[in-house]
Amino acid sequence: MPEKRGIQATEEVKAEWSQAYKIYVKAPGDRYDKKKDRTSRIDFVAEEMKLTRKQAKRRIRNYEAWQRNIKKGLVTP
Repeated sequence: MPEKRGIQATEEVKAEWSQAYKIYVKAPGDRYDKKKDRTSRIDFVAEEMKLTRKQAKRRIRNYEAWQRNIKKGLVTP
């Protein structure tokens, strides 16, 4: 379904992804261990946004995929 890329998510959903990613970037992590760093940052996002860990992880992952698709020119921002 490449033709549906970026169209299915509404502006509110994309705003939520962006907010989650901003929190993720500011979150404290473990600078010496990549996996623990990502895990602790996602936990922090979940706590801040009052979500489950799985929901927070999905929002971060969706934001990162959205940015990759913008970079590839597949989606307009």
